[in-house]
Amino acid sequence: NNNELDTVLGGGLVKGSVTLLGGEPGIGKSTLLLQVALNIRQKVLYVSGEESQSQIKMRADRLEANNSNCLILTETNTQQIFKNIEETEPEVLVIDSIQTLHTNNIEASPGSISQIRETASELIKFAKETATPVLLIGHINKDGN
Repeated sequence: NNNELDTVLGGGLVKGSVTLLGGEPGIGKSTLLLQVALNIRQKVLYVSGEESQSQIKMRADRLEANNSNCLILTETNTQQIFKNIEETEPEVLVIDSIQTLHTNNIEASPGSISQIRETASELIKFAKETATPVLLIGHINKDGN
């Protein structure tokens, strides 16, 4: 039932929107968005920079969900992610997590503020240009950063 999700998002996934789900590590952000990806009817690309495909599949099995519309990609390079998007044409994009991504456009380590800013900017541009909803996971530490 997506009614609760639709309520939280103010009417559901909006085309071209970018939604950030933030929180401390280990509180269930990845599980929640995987559950969303497995339960919506649209074609979803779930990109994980943190877990292997087998780890994600195990979690999906625990959720007792099997959605052939949910594609899993383990990748952290945004250029490779966008190449995969061109090939698969998802209707919804999930990124787990923004801190693991990096772009070749700037020289900085993944997780640095400049990389996060640049990759987020690329994802926002993609969402707006393609009218694709993007769901991002972001980790905050105990200090709230």
